[in-house]
Amino acid sequence: MSTKREYPKIWREFERTVDDGTLKFVIEDIPEAMWITAVEFMLGNYIREDIWWKMAGTAKDLEAVQEYRVLLTSIIKQKMSLACFLAEGDGSGHTLVGVNLCLPQEKGCFVDHAPPKTKAGLLSLRMFAEAMKVTAIYDKYKANKYLMGAGLSVKPDYRRLGIAVELLKARVELSKTLGFMVTGGIFTSAPSQRVAEKAGMECLYQVTYKKFGKQCNIVFDTETEYLKIFGVSTST
Repeated sequence: MSTKREYPKIWREFERTVDDGTLKFVIEDIPEAMWITAVEFMLGNYIREDIWWKMAGTAKDLEAVQEYRVLLTSIIKQKMSLACFLAEGDGSGHTLVGVNLCLPQEKGCFVDHAPPKTKAGLLSLRMFAEAMKVTAIYDKYKANKYLMGAGLSVKPDYRRLGIAVELLKARVELSKTLGFMVTGGIFTSAPSQRVAEKAGMECLYQVTYKKFGKQCNIVFDTETEYLKIFGVSTST
């Protein structure tokens, strides 16, 4: 895998028409100056909305939030994550509107992390460990490693503009540059699964939350029927 690359790099630029005119956006590697901001962004709406973190009760436990903050910080320091910014005026400006955290995942290796101590942390770890038993991505693409999504969130005021789709498409480009043949991951909610499909990803595995809950001894309270794993080759 190549270790020399432009960082931070702009991966995509796009515009969206809204009631007040046209908004310009840019997707780029998260610059070091924005690392803390990006982590806190994910600790905002994401842990209150994502099925897994809601189920674990992470947002209600300050110690669990701190555990997750440490984990996200370790992920973002690997310089493999993306952010979408609102470009203002001359195209500069760093109004953060979306984040997609990513990390490398290798077959047979569990993500390196500090073991959680809180109930919420242990619950989320149990869910992740169960889902990671699925080898669909490795099997489909004959790959031993891939760039895995570790969370994607868009600021509420900027949703329904296709930003999440653009972030996933940019992730394919980033993955290829980093030397990964594949990118993919676990998509927990119906909206995120639709985003994955729009971005050209393929559903490789699905299991009902009822069955998945039995596998990890958790009762899920969600309207989303399936947990799904998506992947896409970076050569497509």
